[in-house]
Formats: sequence, C-alpha cells, structure tokens
Amino acid sequence: MILSNYAIKFHVAVLVFVVVLALAGTVSYLTLPREGAPDITIPYVFVTAYYEGTAPQEMEKLVTVQLEKQLNDVEGIKEVRSTSAENVASIVIEFMAGEDIEQAKQRVKDKVDLAKPDLPQDLDEPVVDAFNFSSDYPVYIFALSGETEPERLKNLAEDLQDRIERLTGIQSADIAGVREREIRVEIDLPRMIAYQIPLGLVMNRIAQENATVSAGNIEMAGDKFQVRIPGEFQMVSELRDILLAERGGRPIYLTDIATVSDTYKDLSSISRLNGEPCVSVSLKKRAGVNAVALIRQVKEILDGTRLPPEVKLTEVMDQSDYIKSMIEELENNIVSGFILVVAVLLVFLGVRNALFVGMAIPLSLLIGFTLMAIRGTTLNMIVLFSLVLAVGMLVDNAIVIVENIYRLRTMGLSRAEAARRGASEVAWPVITSTLTTLVAFWPLLFWPDVMGQFMGFLPRTLILVLASSLFVAMVINPAICSVFIQARPRDAGERPHWFVTGYERLLRAALRHRIPVLLLGFAFLILSVQIYARYGKGVELFPEVEPRNATVSVKFPQGTSIERTDEVFRGIERKLTAFPDVKFTLTTVGGASQMGFGGGAGATHQGSLYVEFVEAAQRQTNSLLVIDAIRKDVGVVAGAEVTVAQEEEGPPTGAPVSIEISGDDFETLEQYAADVMREIETVPGLVDLKSDLEKALPEIQFHVDRPRAALLGLDTAEIGQFLRMAIYGTEGSRFRADEDEYDITLRLPEGQRNTMNLLDQVFIPVPAGAPVPLSSLGRLEYTGGRGAIQRKQQKRVVTITGNNQGRGVDKILADVRPRIAQLPLPRGYAIEYTGDTEEMRESGLFLMKAFGVAAGLILVILVVQFNSVLLPLIIFFSVILSMIGVMWGLLVFRMRFGVIMTGVGVISLAGIVVNNAIVLIDCALQRKAEGLSSLEAIVAAGRLRLRPVLLTASTTVLGLLPMVVGYSLEIHQWPPKIIAGAESSAWWSPMAVAVLFGLTAATMLTLVLVPTMFSLAEDFSAALGRRFLPADDAGPES
Repeated sequence: MILSNYAIKFHVAVLVFVVVLALAGTVSYLTLPREGAPDITIPYVFVTAYYEGTAPQEMEKLVTVQLEKQLNDVEGIKEVRSTSAENVASIVIEFMAGEDIEQAKQRVKDKVDLAKPDLPQDLDEPVVDAFNFSSDYPVYIFALSGETEPERLKNLAEDLQDRIERLTGIQSADIAGVREREIRVEIDLPRMIAYQIPLGLVMNRIAQENATVSAGNIEMAGDKFQVRIPGEFQMVSELRDILLAERGGRPIYLTDIATVSDTYKDLSSISRLNGEPCVSVSLKKRAGVNAVALIRQVKEILDGTRLPPEVKLTEVMDQSDYIKSMIEELENNIVSGFILVVAVLLVFLGVRNALFVGMAIPLSLLIGFTLMAIRGTTLNMIVLFSLVLAVGMLVDNAIVIVENIYRLRTMGLSRAEAARRGASEVAWPVITSTLTTLVAFWPLLFWPDVMGQFMGFLPRTLILVLASSLFVAMVINPAICSVFIQARPRDAGERPHWFVTGYERLLRAALRHRIPVLLLGFAFLILSVQIYARYGKGVELFPEVEPRNATVSVKFPQGTSIERTDEVFRGIERKLTAFPDVKFTLTTVGGASQMGFGGGAGATHQGSLYVEFVEAAQRQTNSLLVIDAIRKDVGVVAGAEVTVAQEEEGPPTGAPVSIEISGDDFETLEQYAADVMREIETVPGLVDLKSDLEKALPEIQFHVDRPRAALLGLDTAEIGQFLRMAIYGTEGSRFRADEDEYDITLRLPEGQRNTMNLLDQVFIPVPAGAPVPLSSLGRLEYTGGRGAIQRKQQKRVVTITGNNQGRGVDKILADVRPRIAQLPLPRGYAIEYTGDTEEMRESGLFLMKAFGVAAGLILVILVVQFNSVLLPLIIFFSVILSMIGVMWGLLVFRMRFGVIMTGVGVISLAGIVVNNAIVLIDCALQRKAEGLSSLEAIVAAGRLRLRPVLLTASTTVLGLLPMVVGYSLEIHQWPPKIIAGAESSAWWSPMAVAVLFGLTAATMLTLVLVPTMFSLAEDFSAALGRRFLPADDAGPES
C-alpha cells in the first residue's frame, strides 16, 4: 500500500505528527463547548397574538382565521396548527425538513404583515419567533423565596438579573412570579356623565399630556441648542392634575372624575417554592456557548450576593450539573471500555503489541476532537455516546494490521519488511471493512425533521472517528511497528492453541455436513423470531428511564377563579410532603409556567406543579414508582383534569397516545370525543386520559340594537369599546420609570363593574343629548361560550391524549384502535393517530429506507472488491444472523424494541458484522490463490483469521459492556471505584444491547455458517463452470 510504505519510510515525521496530534486533540477536547442536548433548531415558527378581553370564538374569527388565510400560502409548510384561547391566539407552523428556519421566519413575518389590515386595529403586534433547542430553553433557573414582601423579592431578582445579563454568554434572564405594576385610572361614571366628559376626551388628554417632543435646534451666538419639550409624566400625581375641560367657568381635572392609583394588575398568576411565595429567574444562553462554564460564572455572582436572612435562594434547575454528570458518566463508560479492550489485547497480543493496537483508540479520538473543534461541534450527549459506541471499533483496523505484521515478523522478516508486507496484504480488506461501516451510518445523515437534527450527531461523529481510525491503522501503526515491533523466537514454530485446534475441528465437521448445519442455522433464526414475537415487550419510541423530575398539571373549566385553582394546588403540595424522594416543588398557578410549559395569558383556570427528585444515588425508590404513587395520591379532582407527566428525554414528540378528531361542528366533535374517551378509558396501561376540548366559559352576549344606536349617533364599535373600558379596561398611554414601562389603564371601579345589573347602571354618553343606559341600546343573552379552540390545517380538531404505564404504546394502541373503529364516524370527520405514534411511524419508515440504502451500498462495495455477486450475498447473510442476537438481548434485558435506539443499533450492526466475514473470505481467496484446495483454503483462513476476528468482535463488545451492564469505573475521583450508571446509561443501553448481542451472535455464527456457505458457493460455481464454460475456462469462479 503506497500510503503505508511512505509512512514506514518517513517514520520519524509520523512520530512527530503523533506528538503534535496528541497536543492538538487534548486542547480541543478541553475547549469544546459542553451542553446537554444538541444545538438544534426546531423547524417550527410560532406566531402569537394577544387581544385582551376577547373570547376564544372571537379570537378564532377575528385573528386566527385571518392569519391562517395568509400563512396558508407560505412556501415549504408541512403543517399549521393553531389555538384560539381567551385573550390569545397561537399559531404553530411546521416546515419541511431542510428549510432555512431564518428565511422561513421572515416569510411568515411578511405574511403576518399582509394580514394586518384584516386584524383588529387595537390588537397587539403579533410576535413571530422560532425556537432553538439549545438557546431558547433555560439552562439555569433559581428562585428567591421567603416570608417577605413580594416587591422586595422582585427588587432582589431584578438586581441579580441586571448583573447576570452583563455576562456575554447570557441571551436573557427572565423573571417570573411577579405582578406587573400598573397606573390605574378608575373612572367614576356618574361624575363623568354629570360633567359631560366623553371617554374619548379622557383618553386623548392623557396621551397628549404624556409626551416628550423634540423641536429641533436653534443657533445663538455661534452655539447650537437643542429644543425639547419634556412632557412625559415623572410622578403619578401629575396625572391627577390633567385639565380635561371647563364647565360653567370651572376647570374639570382628571381627579374630579377618577381615582388615580399606582398599583398592580389583577392577580393572574401565583408562584410558590415549597409552599412559600417566590420569584424565579430563568437564564437562557446564546447558541454555541459552553453551558458549564457560563453557569459557573452565574454561580459566582450568586455566591457573591448577600441576601437578607429571611430570603432563601434555591436552584430550581441546573443544566450544568446534568451536563457535568452526563459527561462524567459517558467518560467513565469510554475509559472503562478502553480498559477492558486493552486488557483483552494484552491477553492475546502481549504488552508491546497491545500497546500498538490500543493506541488507536486515543489517537482516533484526538483526531476526532481536533476536527470537531475545527467544525464548531459541541460536546453533547449524542456525541459522547457515539464515542462510547466507537471505542471498541476503533481498534478493529489496527488489530488486523498489527496482528498480520506480527505474524510475518515471527516468520523471520525484518521489522520494516514485515510492516510493509503486513499492511499491504490486508490493506484492501481493512479499507473495505471500514467503508462498509461508514456507508452503514451514511444514510443516517439524511434523517429529516427534528429527530434527524437530534440524532444526526451520531453518524457524523462515528464517521469522523472511524475514518480517523483507518488513518491511524494505515499510516501510524505501520510506521511505529516498523521501528518497535518484536516477536518472540518461539512464536514462529509454536503449536497452535487448543482453542484454535478445537475451532478447526468444528469447522471441518461443519464443512462435512454443510446442508444440516445451514438448516440448523435457519431453524434457530426462525425459532428466535417466534420466541421474540411471543414474549417481546413491545415497541417504544425512546426508552423509559428514571426521570429526574415530574409535573402535576390541573385544568379546570375556563372562568374558574385563580383562588379556586390555587386551593387545589395547596392541597397537592401538602400531599407531596409525604414523599422523601421529592427534593422540592415549584408551583405556578395561572400565567405561563416557569419551567416552560402550560399556562397562558390569564389562564387562571389551570396551573402546574414541578416536582424535582433527589439525586439517583440518594433515592429510596425508583422515581417511576414515585410518579405512580403521586398519581394515585393526587387522585381525582372534582371538575378538573389532572395529569402527572414525567420528564421526557430527547426532542419533543408529543404524548405517547394521541388521537386527533377533526371536523367543523363543535357539538359533534365534543360528543364524538366523549364517546371515544368512554370507550377507551378502560384499556390496560392507558393513564392520564384527557381531551384538549375545554369546558365552556359562561358568556353574556350583548346584541346591539343597531337602528336605535344609529339614531343616537352611536355604532356597535363605539358601544363595544365603551363596554370594554368599563369591564376590562383600556390602555390610555404608557408610564415610564427609568428603563421600565407600565400601562396607564382606564376602567370602572370594581363596585360599578362587577354587578348583575351592570348594563342598567352604566350610562353611555351620547354625542347629542343626555347619556342613556346601555341596556336601552340592546338586549342581553346568557349563553355558554367556548374554551380554547384548536385547529389543524384550517379545520377544528379535538385531541385526546394519554400516557402509558407499564405497557408498550404499540400494545395499548392495538387495543384502542378496534374499540374506536366500532364507533360510527360522522361524515366529513376524520381520526388520526399522532404524537409518539406518528413519530414512530415516520422514524421507522426512514430507518427502514436507511437500512435498505446501507445494505445496497455495502453490497456494491463487496461486489467491487470480490468481483462476484454470490460472495457479497454470503457476507451480508451475517447481518441477518445478527438479528438473532438483537432479539435475545432484548428478551434477556426485558427491553422494548426502541424505534430510535434499537433501530439505529440494527443499522450499525449492518456495517460492523460484515467486517469479520470480509476478512475471513478474503483470506480464504488468498490461500486458494496460493494453490490450496477450497476446503483447505477455508480451514486455513479460519485458523489464521480466528484471532483477529475474535479480537475485533470482543473489543467492540467489551467497549459497550459497561453501558449494557450499567456499571463503570469512576475515574473522576481517587481512588477509582466501580459505580452504577445513571440516566444517560439507561437511556442509551437499548442501542448498546442491540449492538453487543447482535455482534456476539453474528460472530459466533459467522465463524461456522459463512465458511459453510462459501464452500457451497465454491462447489456451485465450479459446477456451473463445468456445465456452461468451455473446458479451458471452467473453474471454481465465485
């Protein structure tokens, strides 16, 4: 091999390169940014529009439908979903895979701008935003709590906010749990009417007086002066002195008809930490910033802050602890696997040769780290597991090359010649086997959607380090062996090991009984499939591991007071004190959740309680069992939906069980959804069953008598705005205090607006005449309104969701589908299974395609190498054999077949297990070319390649063993000790189990079945040659 020959010739340069590489790789690893989840951008754009005091049906008609009409034409859209709730409309636009999210965001903004003429004039500016998994999710949350004034907690939080936001890596520090300040102008309606002051005049005078105007510059005596009229209110008392009008020679001030107060907005959210009032601060980092280092800086600020004795600071969420523990855990697995690999190399190859082979692991990793640093890759959970998976494979090429060089050295060749010939003999099999592994992972680079962005780090990292291992094997190993390799004198003529002799006898026996051996292999495969089909645990998207936290959500019908909702949560908080594994609880009633879920503007009817568990090593019980106990303890809350959800690893996918019913008529949707829920609520393993169809908020509708209103000079819009001011309030202007702005709100006092005969008591000013009661301008109608209205692809939809407990989603759906199928579906309505089910279907289809592409590419490479069609099929048969091991591994560990984890493991096996068969058959062909018969060539190949085949397989297996068994060596303390794995190991273990058991089974069966099939192929090829080729060409072609 030319490359290896040059490396041997310039071995000094290679050794210097190794030193430089070690330094560069070490620096790169230490400086790579650390983060938990990969830095991915979810291909969604979110549009949110607030229109305070508006019912869901009006939000749908006035805002949502108008925006959807425009957004429907945006290029590259996959799906549009919307929610029209009280005061707010939210639209989620999912784009096709590969769309540039920033360009998509701009296209959505353009369409929103086009829709503005059709939207209400006083609608707040719709917010258009995208979501980045790394930078738009909090990395650190802390809470300030204690028996003190809320204003004091807020001031302390704002002080910390200002100091933390000065850090360059902080994108934002958001405060939650505080009531927003408001300057409230409460109009005394009788006095306003008595003085004949129109409402519009009040609003205009406040806005006109609260203004600062720049009048330009004037020059005097060669100097310029800027002229400015500073009119913005500095003190709240200034509002009271606004002159509104003159009546009977007497000036009428705002204080004559209204009470002006500096207060807070109506209570819409409550936050508590362990039952005490709290204010929380959520920190988001910039993309690509090292989360661990950034949070360390934040903690230094917090540690250096002196808080009052009665105020306590609590870490609610610390991603750096999770990232650090995850990285340390995966580092433990890498080092533990490395130690096991080196140990087996020492046994088989001796100290010096084991060193030559073992150095392939750190050198390949260091090359990989250097390339990652150049590419700007972060060190995250996917990258680190990829390295765990690769540890045992990194020495495969080095084993084959060093073992062959060592064999030739024992035959008396010089070091340089043995290195040259040894590398040359196995160069193409090594390159081919590496290529087959790389092309197995290559299709995974094209995994679409969020799942592809999330899991795409795995193939990229594996391709990087495996290609690096090929470079190490072809360049560095031959150069080092040409200088340092030694062979014991007795090695050349020593008797074969008893294990090799036993294998040779087994192989000869199999070759004498080829057909029975093959039939036995196929029978074992069929039997394994049947046993797994009968006793398998089912299918899942991602493995279920012990969660670090859980969330208890409660949702009452809309219109429920925040006090009623809060009362329920206080009861739940008291119940949770009985669980010793609960570290703390964070309650959010109404508003938006501080942990990034639930809530909404004015959502006083719902809330969430975040439960953090103690560290895994300190738990008395499996946290999954604790969640089940919490679910039972919380029980049923009268008139409310209660959900106890555990933390989910991986990208967002939706509920495990999700059933969407779409149609136009809400009554029909409501009735059919109720029928479905009654039908499936008894399905075993289905828990937390709920519908997103919220119960109606009671409504009072005021129908304007248009002719009468017109006669009085009024219209529907003017009457509506007046009523809105009276009840909800109207923003008149903004009050600025330093860098903050607060609403100046006009509304009626509580005593005048919260009354059953409101319309009789409220008089509306008439342009030409005395004020008239509102009741005389129309009629009242009491009716049931609507809760939040969900839409998908411009059709109304109701979604029924549920969690699975102790049973696979596939088995639950197998019971659910026939029950729903027996219910008559109205014409024009449709049912769709989404959530985990949809993601499993999409990911499963992609992985099947990826497996097909990988298999095709592997076969093409094998056909090119062996110039045969039959031999590649024989080699690829080892992939089918590996499935025996996968099924038995899942059965032994009682694991479900994970569409993502096990599926990727199977594709990985396709590229790994063929390598042994390639080396075996290539050696047999070489021995045959030297003049041996087919039988003796096969036996000789088995004898010569048994050790490298077993070594390459065992190193990959041992590299994964710590993750499979859940124990590894803790290397971050002295002295090191064996510790149990935590969440990371449990999450990745299904893939490790699939590869370990699949490779073990395939290796054992490959050593017997592949030579047997090769022997039959040789005989078949020879028979065809004798029958169809001329006599001088006939021969055993493959």
